[in-house]
Amino acid sequence: VLKQQGHFFDMNTLAYSPDGQHIATGGDDGKVKVWNTTSGFCFVTFSEHSAAVSAVEFAKQGQVLFTASLDGTVRAFDLIRYRNFRTFTSPAPVQFSCLAVDPSGEVVAAGSTDSFEVFLWSVQTGKLLDILTGHEGPLSSLAFSPTGNLLASGSWDKSVRVWTVFGRSHAVEPFQMSADVLAIAFRPDGKELVASSLDGQ
Repeated sequence: VLKQQGHFFDMNTLAYSPDGQHIATGGDDGKVKVWNTTSGFCFVTFSEHSAAVSAVEFAKQGQVLFTASLDGTVRAFDLIRYRNFRTFTSPAPVQFSCLAVDPSGEVVAAGSTDSFEVFLWSVQTGKLLDILTGHEGPLSSLAFSPTGNLLASGSWDKSVRVWTVFGRSHAVEPFQMSADVLAIAFRPDGKELVASSLDGQ
């Protein structure tokens, strides 16, 4: 008899792998689990995070899974060797609430609940590339445009900001919303951005 061990506490986040073969889940127990969609079995559990996992996302190419946690780390896991090969941190510890990986898989971004900042790292080196400041409330959602040169961020400060990530200018006009922003997503062609907010809009 085979018994499957799920998460010990609440589950916060999940994501499909690009090929649809796997689902990754992250929970308040700090565990990241990867499941086979055909068999329904969890084939690996990563326990590196020491606090709740807030976001998981697969890279578009390659067998890499990114995770963000309230423990102040963003981690990259190799799904061939099953190891945490890169750990990304901020200069001062913050709680990470959301995550986005650019389409090339070279840059990972995470938003914080306590410093209201967005951090960008190089996946290859693990070095911090940039800190985007301007939000006045916890970050709830991040999304890269399909081309990868824009990063959108949604926050509980009732605004959405769109950053030109690799440009010189970081001047951003926020889109004001009627309530706290909960989730954002780009249209696949990158020409439209959708946001949902706490007042049901």
